[in-house]
Amino acid sequence: MNKLSPENLFVPSQKNVRAILARYDLPLTRFLHTTHGIENLTLLVWSQRKKYVLRVYPQKKKSDAEILLELGFMSHLRNNGLPLPAIISSSDNQPFVVCEVDNQKWQSVLMEHAQGAHPQEYTPAVLDHMATLQARMHTLGEQYAKTQNVASGRSALRETPVTDELLKNIALESYLRDFLQRVNTFVVELDDSLPKGLSHFDFDIDNVLTKNDRVTAILDFGDMECMPLIVCLGYTLWDVLFEKGGEPALVARYLQKYQGVRHLNPSEKEVLREIILFRHYVITTVQIHFGNFSQNDLDKALQQEQYLRNFELRF
Repeated sequence: MNKLSPENLFVPSQKNVRAILARYDLPLTRFLHTTHGIENLTLLVWSQRKKYVLRVYPQKKKSDAEILLELGFMSHLRNNGLPLPAIISSSDNQPFVVCEVDNQKWQSVLMEHAQGAHPQEYTPAVLDHMATLQARMHTLGEQYAKTQNVASGRSALRETPVTDELLKNIALESYLRDFLQRVNTFVVELDDSLPKGLSHFDFDIDNVLTKNDRVTAILDFGDMECMPLIVCLGYTLWDVLFEKGGEPALVARYLQKYQGVRHLNPSEKEVLREIILFRHYVITTVQIHFGNFSQNDLDKALQQEQYLRNFELRF
C-alpha cells in the first residue's frame, strides 16, 4: 500500500494538475482531493463547469502494460453492464497519459465523474446488489483473463514486508510484537483447484457509490490482480463483518446472493475463512504502521481475530 511509501506519491498543485489536463485539451478550473483510498492519488477536477476524476499512480506501482490491462478490464466490465465510470481518452486518443512533472514521469487516468455517494454504512439492499455485481465481475474476470492470456500471480497469501519492517523496532510494545509475529507466520495456500481471474480485490464500502440503495459505480481498480477469485470475495466479507452496518447474518445473506450468480466450489468454501482472517491481519498491520494504535485497539483486533478463527460460514 503506497501510503506506506509517501515519497512515491504525486504531489498535486495547480501547475502539475494543469499540465496533465493539457494532455486532454482541458483547462483546469480547480481541483479537490478525494478522501477515500490509500493506493493511488485521486482528485476531483473541474474543467470549466464539468467535473472529472483524475487518478495518478504512484511511482513504481504499475507498468504501462499493467495499466492498459486494468483499463481494458474496466472497459470490459462496463461493456457488459456493470456500473463503472467511463475512461476519458487523451487528445491523442490514448486511454492514459504519461506526463513529466518536476523531472518525474507520472501515469494518470481521467474518468467521468459518476453519480452517487459513498454509503455511510451497509444496508441489506446495498449488500444484495454488491453481491450480485461481485459475482458477475468474477465470472467476467475469469473469462477475460483467459482471452488475454493473463497468468495467475500468487500461490499463497502472506503478510511479511510490513510486519518484517515493524518487527525491526526494538522498542515495540510486547503486546504488539506478539500479534505481529503471529501475522508474520500466517500463510494461506491457494490451491490450483481455485478458479482464477481478474478482479477488484478491494470491493468494499469505500470503493462503491450508491443511490437509493443501489450501486451506481464501482471505483478504484488499483489493486486489480489475476489470482483466485475467492480471495476477492473473502476481502469483501471481512468488510461486511466489521464495517458499520455489517453483521454475521449479512455475510450469510451475501453468500446466498453471490451464489445465485456464481456457485462456489468445495475448495473455495474450504479456504474462505482463512482468507477473511488474512484480510484482518493485513488491515490491522497497516493500522499499526500508521500509528496511534492503542491497547484498546489491539484488544478489539484480538477479539475479532478469535471470532474469525471460530466463525462458521453458512453457504
